[in-house]
Amino acid sequence: MSNNMLQQLYNKHSGKASDKWSLYLSEYDRLFQDYCNKSVRLLEIGIQNGGSLEIWSEYFKHAESLVGCDINPDCANLRYDDPRIHVVVGDANAADISQQVFKHSAEFDIIIDDGSHRSSDIIKSFALYFPKLVDGGLFIAEDLHCSYWEEFEGGLFDPYSSMNFFKHFADIINHEHWGVEKSRADVLRGVFAKYGCEDMDVELLAQVHSVEFINSMCVLRKAPSLDNGLGHRVIAGSVEQVVQGHHDLNGKAYQVNDISERRNAWSVRSLPPSEAIEGLEEELAKKTEELAKLTTDLAYKDLQIDVFANSTSWKITAPLRWLADRMKLFIPAVKRATLTIKRSGGLKKAIQLYKRDGLPGVMRGVNKVVNALRHIPVIGSDGHDRNDYVEWVRRYDTLTDEGRIAIRTRIATLSEQPVIAVVMPVYNPKPEWLEEAIESVRNQLYPYWELCIADDASTNAAIRPILERYAQQDARIKVAFREENGHISAASNSALTLVTGKWVALLDHDDLLPEHALFWVAKAVNDYPDARLMYSDEDKIDEHGVRHGPYFKCDWNIDLFYSHNMFSHLGVYSTDILRDVGGFRFGMEGSQDYDLALRCIERLKPDQIHHIPRMLYHWRVHEESTAQSSNAKPYAMLAGERALNEYFQRQNISATAKQMIYGYRVSYALPSILPKVSLIVSTKDELNLIRQCIGSILKKTTYQNYEILIIDNGSSNPDTLTYLNSLKSESRITVVRDDRLLNYPAMNNSAIKLAKGELICLLNNKVEVISPEWLSEMVSIALQSQVGAVGARLWYPNNLLQHGGVILGIGASGVAGNAHYKIPKGSHGYLGRGTLIQSLSAVTTDCLVISKRIYEEVTGLDEVNLQVAFSDIDFCLRLQELGYRNVWTPYAELYYHESTWRRSDRFAQKSERFAQEASYMKQRWGDKLLRDPAYSPNLTVDFEDFSLAWPPRIQDAL
Repeated sequence: MSNNMLQQLYNKHSGKASDKWSLYLSEYDRLFQDYCNKSVRLLEIGIQNGGSLEIWSEYFKHAESLVGCDINPDCANLRYDDPRIHVVVGDANAADISQQVFKHSAEFDIIIDDGSHRSSDIIKSFALYFPKLVDGGLFIAEDLHCSYWEEFEGGLFDPYSSMNFFKHFADIINHEHWGVEKSRADVLRGVFAKYGCEDMDVELLAQVHSVEFINSMCVLRKAPSLDNGLGHRVIAGSVEQVVQGHHDLNGKAYQVNDISERRNAWSVRSLPPSEAIEGLEEELAKKTEELAKLTTDLAYKDLQIDVFANSTSWKITAPLRWLADRMKLFIPAVKRATLTIKRSGGLKKAIQLYKRDGLPGVMRGVNKVVNALRHIPVIGSDGHDRNDYVEWVRRYDTLTDEGRIAIRTRIATLSEQPVIAVVMPVYNPKPEWLEEAIESVRNQLYPYWELCIADDASTNAAIRPILERYAQQDARIKVAFREENGHISAASNSALTLVTGKWVALLDHDDLLPEHALFWVAKAVNDYPDARLMYSDEDKIDEHGVRHGPYFKCDWNIDLFYSHNMFSHLGVYSTDILRDVGGFRFGMEGSQDYDLALRCIERLKPDQIHHIPRMLYHWRVHEESTAQSSNAKPYAMLAGERALNEYFQRQNISATAKQMIYGYRVSYALPSILPKVSLIVSTKDELNLIRQCIGSILKKTTYQNYEILIIDNGSSNPDTLTYLNSLKSESRITVVRDDRLLNYPAMNNSAIKLAKGELICLLNNKVEVISPEWLSEMVSIALQSQVGAVGARLWYPNNLLQHGGVILGIGASGVAGNAHYKIPKGSHGYLGRGTLIQSLSAVTTDCLVISKRIYEEVTGLDEVNLQVAFSDIDFCLRLQELGYRNVWTPYAELYYHESTWRRSDRFAQKSERFAQEASYMKQRWGDKLLRDPAYSPNLTVDFEDFSLAWPPRIQDAL
């Protein structure tokens, strides 16, 4: 490494480790010339603010690992892009720290002790780590580079005493007359006692072959072994370079140009006081002269800058400099936009959007690109955008050496270690992608697997040799070569015939498994012995190996599964159930795994399907993959539609599935005789709102068998009373007076007793019907087995989403918040979840449909503890306790107009009550609010937009 390269490193890291840079600006390229191209393992003791580790990673580009140790607890927060770097926090002189250090490496080629320690501390740490230094390795005791030593512990630390110690130590070790190691150890004991190191293991230190003491540091080498033969001399940077380096960097250190004076300064403490003072006065005079010269030089430079800044050429080129500054910001933004456009399908996708949705569809695509350019940091992201997935992966989904050791340890403790068969159908993939897919299985930390491959008569001549080679290399890899092409279902079934393991995981021939994937599957097998199906989170990986587009899934959600194949990757099946259903079906190609999962769940209970909330599958993005776009394989979507409809037929469910933009819409048939629905609307004055609400129901609702119960909570406005009185002529409308103080749950509970319908629809007076089929949609879902409450999609009048269902634990209250709050109309939300029917923990009573029988079974809304807020959340959670699921549908749409009545009462007069009820909810439901099964612990609870969590709330973290 040249001095120029070292200077570039300084420029890159300036401000992070300036107190160390004097050594790095010296000729370290000569010091480590035989090590920089080797796969070394390096340990540095005393990393301070951590900048030096980045320097070592730049220098030792081929290093296997770089471990840093420091007593400062803040070092635990250090983060590095280089996965080879590891930080251990603790006292380097404490024996227990070695247990943490040696988790990362059993032995080291280079051990560095930074000179911020006393000489005795350095030798103690050396003695501690010496047994782990390989033969021929280097122990480097840095010194004379600590710019703040005069302030360290009240000025007690003196690097010169360390230098004298090392010089003494070196003389002993290098003495050519020592013939017996024991005698060397005896002398060492005396030296260590003199410097307060009586507890040193001198027997080990006596094994040191030689010590080279050159200027600014002491380098110790173990005796060279016959294997490596490292017997070369080591050259360190000069004291002059060290001093000048500090002078250039921060001006604090030893600013003496005369090298002889600096070398003689080691004995300055032994000089008589008068001579010492005289020497210091001479040095001060020199410094004063140097300072005057520097001041003159600085004034001249300022004058030059002033002349230049006022020159005509500088003024003329000002626009160019302005443009250059803007380009620095613009170019990265263009790169991000280009990448987003490419991943979204590019011009081809824009044309498809225009043909299908017209200009609004194209504008939605443009908005997606624009949003990708926005930079919104959050607490915990250290300034990174809250959806910066690359940084998120680096922090929370990049396995460390310590993590690998922990996983291997836990594998050994698993009571059951099942063989997991990875089934891979193959047909003409890119050879390099196929090899990467196979290697991703071979690299699994969990060793009990088998890779069952069926080649579907690939026409690419390169494929067969690859598969044969891997089968010869690893007995766990089994390959079947089909004589004729039968497509993916036939090939998958051929691979299934090779399976001997109890579990099967599906892997496409161009996708990747992270190295810990099968471990988490095996752990889930042990933790959930009743499970028969498992699935994980998934993301995408582009041709450059960059991961993006994460899908952090919720727990098993049958209604969302009907809407799209959330099971897909990584899908894991018990082998017995695969054989029971007969494997993959022919004719379902493209959605064969969707069809397979549908046929499996018919035989299972919901609690036998387990979600592993970890990213265990990387889906390769290319033009022919549905990871790029569902339009890449339109036949796949049609096959999925067919699989769903055949499933409904087998289950005797009167429903049909139809392909939509982000999945499927399942429409349930209404019975021939429509059940009566009682619409309960509470109001107080606000004539415009109640008139708009009732008018839109009467005018737009196509479902005919309903009644309206209006609960008048003490209206006093004459116009409102006149209007309510006029409604009595409507045969389907009943107005009931309730003059009690506002208690929304109590009013609804009382109204239920008057309701004549089989179903109840709770409505807020501020809603306005948009979609004529809203009530038909909600009733059709409410009539399905085990469905409790059904919620609608509510929009503000400006077409921003008011209610997209409820997610527990998110938002300011910490109790619950609205999913996708205020996303614009036309947006699909997180992985389409803003436009898909799905089960959710709760929906709002502003528009809720439920069977009257179930409403009474759950004893209605809590009118005692929750008079102001959260009664609908509590109601839905109690429904879940009884085994019902709550469903939200985007196909029942209403406007939600602001109300001065409920809003002012809730947030002004009842603010204290609101806080009490939030506290009640947290006490009543506890941890359930912290782990919503319809949400992911990898997504934030601070916002309602499904952005990333910093950090994730994974319970079983390594």
